[in-house]
Amino acid sequence: MQLSTIRKGMRVRIEQLPQGEMRSQFIRIGLMEGVTVSCLEKLPGGTIVLGLHHQEVALSDELASAILISRL
Repeated sequence: MQLSTIRKGMRVRIEQLPQGEMRSQFIRIGLMEGVTVSCLEKLPGGTIVLGLHHQEVALSDELASAILISRL
């Protein structure tokens, strides 16, 4: 399941990140395999606002589509 399919209020676990430089960028902001995130908001146009380690992270729909998740 892709992160882009998450709905507001859902909690999910990150299962797989894309390889390459994009993976490094995600890890720098604390988004890595095994981490649990919450969907705080899903904005028009597909942007997703995630709750992650007491911070908010916004990802475009394109970036979120590259991340695989599982429901909790």
